[in-house]
Amino acid sequence: MKMQLVLLMILSTLFFTNCEKVSELTDKQATISEYVVNYGMSFGMCVGPCRKEINVVKNEVIFTVFYTEGRGAIGGTPKTYNEALDATLGNALVKSIDYEAFKNLNEVIGCPDCADGGAEWVEILKNGSKHKVTFEFGRAPKEIESLVTILREKKVYFEGKYFK
Repeated sequence: MKMQLVLLMILSTLFFTNCEKVSELTDKQATISEYVVNYGMSFGMCVGPCRKEINVVKNEVIFTVFYTEGRGAIGGTPKTYNEALDATLGNALVKSIDYEAFKNLNEVIGCPDCADGGAEWVEILKNGSKHKVTFEFGRAPKEIESLVTILREKKVYFEGKYFK
């Protein structure tokens, strides 16, 4: 009887230990559906397609081009293009997001759009929490450099596909 009790205790311990490990892994593995990722770039003293945004929401990537009439005044109707989010892009985005490090960044870094140097921004929403970081065009903070690189590449893809 004692041997059965000892064996039962050992098996129970192993079972509960494995359950904890599985739940720990699940908590650490994020999916792109947990995030809304917005990226954009703009030039204030520009006429034409001077503001472009990418929004990654659930299973969709939305690319919007805003036309300006100078001094940042939006004119005309923005053009929007939608595509399904492929798994490769979704996984790359998730791997490049460290939301805690991102939330610790200042909301404005450097002097975005000073002397018409342009501005870029990244905004991430997760579990009701939202943070936006705006920085000088072409000078992504190191904490989000890989994320910005992926989003810039997607912007270039859309520009090549729809603005030949």
